[in-house]
Amino acid sequence: MTDTGSGAHPMDTSRPHSARMYDYFLGGKDNYPVDVAAAEQVTSLFPAVSAMARTNRAFMHRASRLLAERGVRQFLDIGTGIPTRPNLHQIVQGIAPEARVVYADNDPIVLRHAEALLHSAPEGRTAYVQGDVREPGKIIAAARETLDFTRPIALSLVALLHLVGDEDMPAMILRRLLRPLPPGSYVTLSHATGDFDP
Repeated sequence: MTDTGSGAHPMDTSRPHSARMYDYFLGGKDNYPVDVAAAEQVTSLFPAVSAMARTNRAFMHRASRLLAERGVRQFLDIGTGIPTRPNLHQIVQGIAPEARVVYADNDPIVLRHAEALLHSAPEGRTAYVQGDVREPGKIIAAARETLDFTRPIALSLVALLHLVGDEDMPAMILRRLLRPLPPGSYVTLSHATGDFDP
């Protein structure tokens, strides 16, 4: 079963969006000229960014597979971005068809792609929440419609928190996301760093 969150959000293709830029870095086609221009500007400053995006995506694949193999059957992926095969639900439902996955992103274009492409295994459930990580309470409330918060949940924050400015208090956001998770839950998190920039 596949569900999408309700609520109309205007699409703005006049400004670059991180999800569409990430799609470009992965070699995708679901981006706009403004995203390409911004992504190429980033690439001029950090030539390895496309390789970093692919490596990051491979990390998400490995982590999701490992958690499903260890018995986790519920996943909340915040900042999911443009669907790129294999998606998280395809990985985990390939191991456990009954797995439930909730995707969340703040780009309405991602919602349109999710509606078209993110289809669950019949035994499981896949849902999409239109939401911004800076409003964790809203995402958690919407995720409760699909996920059972008395059973372990894998929270995926892959390539996301480095996009949240210090003024938005990412540590507090993380605490608010972790607080409702039951015992036995996991967090998959990756974060950009300048530590290896020469």
